[in-house]
Amino acid sequence: MEYLSKLFKKASQTQGFVFHSHCKKMGLTHLMFADDLIIFSKAHLPSLRILALRSPALYFTQCSGLRANMEKSSIVFGGDCSHTHQECLDIRGFTEPFRYLGMPITANMLTKGECRLLVEKIIGKILIWSLRHLSRAGRVVLINTALFGMFNFWAKIFILP
Repeated sequence: MEYLSKLFKKASQTQGFVFHSHCKKMGLTHLMFADDLIIFSKAHLPSLRILALRSPALYFTQCSGLRANMEKSSIVFGGDCSHTHQECLDIRGFTEPFRYLGMPITANMLTKGECRLLVEKIIGKILIWSLRHLSRAGRVVLINTALFGMFNFWAKIFILP
């Protein structure tokens, strides 16, 4: 992983690479945790081409044999970059929305559509419990612990609409 970090640092020094505005001061191009990698750059086509086509990940794959799973690779856009949005997605076949540890990651406030996952999880729990013969007290305990727990977890991370 140290080698991969050095490759990203070298790529960030390539002519035409532009850092994300909040990452420039620190020279931050990526974060790694366990087997997850998050790459940062400005939504600037030359920068994305440097990171994706002449990719540090490509060199890393050739040296180590480890390869990114593109089906699980995503991209998130901040601000208004609609003019380059589709072009950025097409560079390496990224998908949207971006999720990390099951939570949607976005540069903006969550929309009602992005909260659909939480609503679907809650409805799924209710449907499972409706098949069981639970007392009223049992249902109250499940609602107070599981449903409010799921909601509170999301509410601690996001401002919910």
